[in-house]
Amino acid sequence: MSEQPLRAASDGAAVFDRAPGAATGRPRGRARPLLGFTGICLGYFVIILDGSVLNVAVPTIRAGLGSSMAGAQWVLNAYTLTLAALLLTAGALGDRMGLRRMLLGGLAVFALASAACAAAQGTAALVAARAAQGTAALVAARAVQGIGAAALLPATLALIPHLFPAAAARSRATVVWVATGAISMAVGPLVGGVLVDTVGWRSIFLINLPLGVAGILLVRAGVAETPRRRTPVDRAGQIAAALTLASLTAGLVQAGSAGWSAPVTLGLLAGSAVAGAWFVWWARRAPHPMLPPSFFAVRIRTSAVASAGLMGFVFYGALFVMSLYFQQLRGWSAAGAGVALLPMTVGSTVGPLLLYRPLSERFGHRLLLPAGFVCCAAGVVTLALAGPDAPYSATAVGLLLIGVASTMAFSALTSLLMANVPQELSGLASGVQNTSRQSGALIAVAVLGALLNGSSPRQGLPAAFAVLVGAVLLGVAVGVCALRAAGTAGREHAGQGGSSE
Repeated sequence: MSEQPLRAASDGAAVFDRAPGAATGRPRGRARPLLGFTGICLGYFVIILDGSVLNVAVPTIRAGLGSSMAGAQWVLNAYTLTLAALLLTAGALGDRMGLRRMLLGGLAVFALASAACAAAQGTAALVAARAAQGTAALVAARAVQGIGAAALLPATLALIPHLFPAAAARSRATVVWVATGAISMAVGPLVGGVLVDTVGWRSIFLINLPLGVAGILLVRAGVAETPRRRTPVDRAGQIAAALTLASLTAGLVQAGSAGWSAPVTLGLLAGSAVAGAWFVWWARRAPHPMLPPSFFAVRIRTSAVASAGLMGFVFYGALFVMSLYFQQLRGWSAAGAGVALLPMTVGSTVGPLLLYRPLSERFGHRLLLPAGFVCCAAGVVTLALAGPDAPYSATAVGLLLIGVASTMAFSALTSLLMANVPQELSGLASGVQNTSRQSGALIAVAVLGALLNGSSPRQGLPAAFAVLVGAVLLGVAVGVCALRAAGTAGREHAGQGGSSE
């Protein structure tokens, strides 16, 4: 097995050493941190907005095009699948080609694909079997959107240490980065609902164009190119990762329509398991694996990445379920559903913007991770107990708890992860974290959609909430493991004469 060598970091964690001569090139352009960071946040804002806007539009697109629930899932998953499958390679390519270049290229591709989505004449080319419904153009354009988002997303986080080398400034910028995604998530359902009801579903893609252009101009003006690391691209690992996620998603979606015991479902799930085993086997033998196993030699990294996946599953899963709940069970319009989701989406901005910094300064990032999952669990349980006939006030409480707690936990896991990797591998770390979160969201839509597709929404709702409760309780356990791992590293560091959080 060939892995990059490890060295001891000042915080007691093991990190990768950069091989002599691995980083090449000089920074290009003059960095203007605040201007460049604004462009970075705008790029991050637009790709999160795209996902949150579409959630409330799914029932309208489905009804207007006569699509099935499986078809509606593919409209969401074509984007998320491509994004999740390519994030790791995109993160490594950012380290290799320059993070600024990847960010600008990703924004350009994303904006052009958004225009193609708006111009698509149908949305049903989900898979070959659905091609007759005429939705291939939209799903294809959504997949290209995912390519652009995969290129720019890791760079948005990985550029922060380059723009803000000082630890305090870097920590503040990381929290603002999380808050940017939270704000985008907050305004998405409301803006999407209003646009769908007043202008039509195509307009939700057109809003990406001016935002994308503004982001490109700001990044060009304010971000200098980063040094490049000459590392071969792991094509076999990329293929294995894509096959794993694609087969898993297709299998879960098919389970809702064909049944869990159907040959096609079992075949796709088995194919995913084989591809996943191949990915792990290859990573241990490749000279330059896409995801070096030694990345997870530090337990705090492993816990942070696992937490990102679980929080992605819970947050995006709850958003997907509750959007269908308000429109299909309560009969509300898309705009009404957007308003109803405000406690969750606006709550997600309160956590990082108002609460996280003072709480993290007092209690530390590591304690806020399990605490965020515990509060999120309380929100999911509240929704599960409220049921479809409860007054809205009870539902609003559960949504608020999930919104506030989820971004508190996400802020904590992001800060813990980025503090435990060297600057030269920030692109890889960002790719791993975002891959985990997007994979969690992808699997959530597939699993919960399959449960709701197999029965009426009212009958499938208890099972969907049971899955969400299980996921968030697992997140609590992982958060506790992260707390213990960070505490152990801190004691070892203190014993060496250092200080820890």
